[in-house]
Amino acid sequence: MIASEDIGRQILTYGERKPLEQFLKEVDAITLNDISKFSQKIITSPLTMASYGDVMNVPSYESVSSKFHAK
Repeated sequence: MIASEDIGRQILTYGERKPLEQFLKEVDAITLNDISKFSQKIITSPLTMASYGDVMNVPSYESVSSKFHAK
């Protein structure tokens, strides 16, 4: 059942089923520079915030964002 779900997900995402070796090659090809660029992009992008349920005591976006982007 898990394998069938994986096959379906790959076909919906990539339009084909890719062999495990291809995924392993792609992971092995990731460099420290790739990780650094991606990390910098995440750090400098605006914060995304979502709340669910009783949100009366949820701090404001500005309050939370300021904790992550201290000047």
